[in-house]
Amino acid sequence: EIIADASVQSFYMKRILPFIFICFAQTLFATHNRAGEITYRYISGFTYEVTITTYTRGSVQADRCELTLFWGDGTSSILPRVNGLLGTCQGGARMGVNIGGDVQKNIYTGRHTYATAGLYDLSFEDPNRNAGINNIPQSVSVPFFLKSQLVVDAGLKGNSSPLLLNPPIDDGCLNRRF
Repeated sequence: EIIADASVQSFYMKRILPFIFICFAQTLFATHNRAGEITYRYISGFTYEVTITTYTRGSVQADRCELTLFWGDGTSSILPRVNGLLGTCQGGARMGVNIGGDVQKNIYTGRHTYATAGLYDLSFEDPNRNAGINNIPQSVSVPFFLKSQLVVDAGLKGNSSPLLLNPPIDDGCLNRRF
C-alpha cells in the first residue's frame, strides 16, 4: 500500500503537477503588449529624439515603468515612461494613460547623438505579448519586438519619421471584412 501511494504520488508529480504549473504560469505571466511603434525626431547634427509608444492591456499587472532601447550603433539606453500621472514607478517615471477598452498608452522617450552618418536599426523587445493572437501561433511565447530604421545623413536635414494619427489597437474579425 505504501508503494501504491508512492507510485500515485509520483504520477501526480510527473504528469499532473507540470500541467497545472504550465496552465498557471501562462495565466500568471499573461501578457500585456498589444501594439506599438518607434518614432524619431531630428534635433540637430547627428542628435535624434526617439519615442517608443506601446499599447498594453490595462488590466494586466505586467507594467513597464521603463524600457531598453537599442540605438543600432552598439549602444542602448533605458527610457523612462513620460506620460500619465506620477505613481509607483521608481525614478520619476509616470504611469501611462488609460485610453479606454482596457488599453493603456505608454510613451518612453530618449535622446541620442550618433558618432557618424549611417543606417541604424532602433529596436526594443519585451517577452510579454498578448496571448490568443490567431495569426501568431503560440503568441504568448513569441516576444513583442519593435524596430524602426533611421537614416542619419547630413544631407537629410530634419529627417524625422512619419507620425501615425490613430492608435493601432483595432481588433480584426475572423471571416469578416476588416
